[in-house]
Amino acid sequence: MQYRTHFTTSLVVALPIMAATDTLTIGSVLAVGLGAVFPDIDEPHSWIGCRTRGISDVLNKVFGHRGITHSLAGIFVVFLTVALMIGLTDFKAIIGLYFILGYILHIVEDSFSKSGVKWLIPLSEHSFQSGMGVVWYRTGSIVENFIFLGSILILILQIKTLDFNIASFTGINLTGNLENLINQTKSFIGR
Repeated sequence: MQYRTHFTTSLVVALPIMAATDTLTIGSVLAVGLGAVFPDIDEPHSWIGCRTRGISDVLNKVFGHRGITHSLAGIFVVFLTVALMIGLTDFKAIIGLYFILGYILHIVEDSFSKSGVKWLIPLSEHSFQSGMGVVWYRTGSIVENFIFLGSILILILQIKTLDFNIASFTGINLTGNLENLINQTKSFIGR
């Protein structure tokens, strides 16, 4: 699946969760989006792989595409990394959780491709195809293009129907931030 389809289909799943839990912010949307493209860091020609050359080249050489980054072991490593970031820095837990959600959704989406996913690497090289050979797509195919267009339409419907306002989405408290800016300006001028 191409990065744009991963991004939109993952958001289709995540937006209602964000709206229901009052966590719909630019940060949470970006976290899901980055998580949704991150497993392809093992492919140097992918959207994320092109932006992480060197790392993607090594991962591809050692594990191949849809290797360890597309497995339960990869999810575990990402989970541990995010947990350490949350524990050792000011990294927000909700952003980490949405990154992990995007990561998992990517792998689930890839499991519906014709070739499936090797969920149990390094224990097993067996590929699992979630559509049981009946429901599947090939990357870049007309079926994937329909999935992409369908996810765009669903996103538009979700945005029109989900209950959120611009202040909650951006995470900006317009009134509080304006008062803070005025106070900071007064303090600066008073020096």
